[in-house]
Amino acid sequence: MSTKAFAIFLQDLRDGRAHTELTAQLAELLAKVKDTGKGGDITLKIKIKPAGRGQDVDKVTVTDAITTNLPKPERGEDFFWLTDDNDLSRNHPRQHALELREATTPAPLTFKEN
Repeated sequence: MSTKAFAIFLQDLRDGRAHTELTAQLAELLAKVKDTGKGGDITLKIKIKPAGRGQDVDKVTVTDAITTNLPKPERGEDFFWLTDDNDLSRNHPRQHALELREATTPAPLTFKEN
């Protein structure tokens, strides 16, 4: 069983570039979680395989893959009508436009006093 701490191995992996990349992606993830109020994740995948052939394995190759799933901000939705020609319209295609005009201000009413 290995006695080397995982953190030390991670700092050694790719001469520290994996650790630096994870640190930067963690900072980005934390900022996005704060901005959106939603969660995300970082995945570190490590592959280890023998570097040579045969039964006596005395060296291995280690590769890593780092993926980040950042939370996405809420995106609104819009409502459109579908016309007979399969186009999108903001206005109901079978409803006529209502002609609006400016309303005049009526003269004030005078009440009779006793």
